[in-house]
Amino acid sequence: MGKRTKPTQPRYDVLGRYTALLDAGETLLCIGYEQAQPQLIADTAGVSVGLFYRHFKSKQELLTAIIVRHLNKLHLQIVQAHKACSHPIEAMQMVILLTLRYFHQHQGLIKLFFIQVGYGDITATEQLQSARLNYRNILLAIIEDGIAQGIFLNPPALNVQIAINSIIGTINWTLYDLLVVQNQNLQPEALATQISSHLLRSLTR
Repeated sequence: MGKRTKPTQPRYDVLGRYTALLDAGETLLCIGYEQAQPQLIADTAGVSVGLFYRHFKSKQELLTAIIVRHLNKLHLQIVQAHKACSHPIEAMQMVILLTLRYFHQHQGLIKLFFIQVGYGDITATEQLQSARLNYRNILLAIIEDGIAQGIFLNPPALNVQIAINSIIGTINWTLYDLLVVQNQNLQPEALATQISSHLLRSLTR
């Protein structure tokens, strides 16, 4: 099989060349992780393999960067939808549903990330820190709004940081169990209903 290449990216277009690497990497990694070697990714992106290694030490780092890009897109969707939610319970349900819907659309990529990187890798954790913080801040705003409206429990009965950890942990481990352990497809609507019901019981009066 010959090399699949795109037109060479202009050298002065730094963002364009970086984006081309992310696009090519996402396509090739999802087709086959082992086959998606840096040289092939660079060729497909229309850049040099040296540029690949200037941005990423490995395929794992590239995969992490791709996940971060997707998380940022998800967070933007959630922030925009949150503006239309006046009730904290509705807002929490919306966050969970949008998260699962987005991961359903990209479940092959999410599964690949769990298998090849996971959430315990130190480098990945550092790269994901900002994206994770954005998600935590969205949940924090919803919980604080719920406390202010008298809908959610007040501290110390409700430990806000533990509650946020519980929400994120439940979503992550549920995804891991379904996608990796059981090798099933996501059913976002049904799963969101189950997770929301479980989590809201620990938040509400």
